[in-house]
Amino acid sequence: MIKKLCTLMAFFFCSAPINAQVDFSGLWFPASFDPNAPRLQPGTGELPFNEAAQQMHDEYVASFDSSDEPGGFCVKPGLPRSIWGAPFPVEIVQTEGFINLLWEGYFQYRKVYLEGHPRPEPILPTRMGYSVGHFEGDTLVIETSFLREYPYMRRIPNTDTATIVERWNLETITNDDGEEVKYLTNEMVLTDERLYTEPVRIAGTLRYSPDTPILEYSCSEQIYDQHLNDKGLQPPDFSTLD
Repeated sequence: MIKKLCTLMAFFFCSAPINAQVDFSGLWFPASFDPNAPRLQPGTGELPFNEAAQQMHDEYVASFDSSDEPGGFCVKPGLPRSIWGAPFPVEIVQTEGFINLLWEGYFQYRKVYLEGHPRPEPILPTRMGYSVGHFEGDTLVIETSFLREYPYMRRIPNTDTATIVERWNLETITNDDGEEVKYLTNEMVLTDERLYTEPVRIAGTLRYSPDTPILEYSCSEQIYDQHLNDKGLQPPDFSTLD
């Protein structure tokens, strides 16, 4: 009888509403060095490459040095490497049907479509992939596919068959000064059977930081400046104008 009553009145007394949503909107900053941040289970340490991928890794490390890293040439890292984009802020804008994210680092953009609302079909693999999210209580679960391959073996590579599942949660913690601080945690699992013998776990935390706006980021300007220098060219100097 009690069980039946609980089932009938679950919406009011026995569980949270199925469609309950948490608003993740705002400006956030990586909380890697915040001693008050929530403690998450550590991510995967040594990547579990399969035999063929391990050989690729070893050959890559023997041939490529730090000057060959793609980030130095403005190649966007995408997911799963940009879990929260340290040391740059992230801005999140949430609506009823989707969540938009903008990273200051590399000016990366991501869209998460929320289930139950219209959304386009995926077209091409991209660095951020195609993400669809749903709420399980107060936890946002996001499933991502259509990821573009990332063959640079020093930074959690992935093939274009990889998938990612994330779990986002908000948590408020009172710091040593008695202030309530809001944190956003992300526990991410990358599955890529072409590279790894088991799923790879990655974890990251953001701290709510409304006074840390997104600034302009353009690493390509340095590359272009070097190009002009190599050709002996110099743009007009507007400071000489009246």
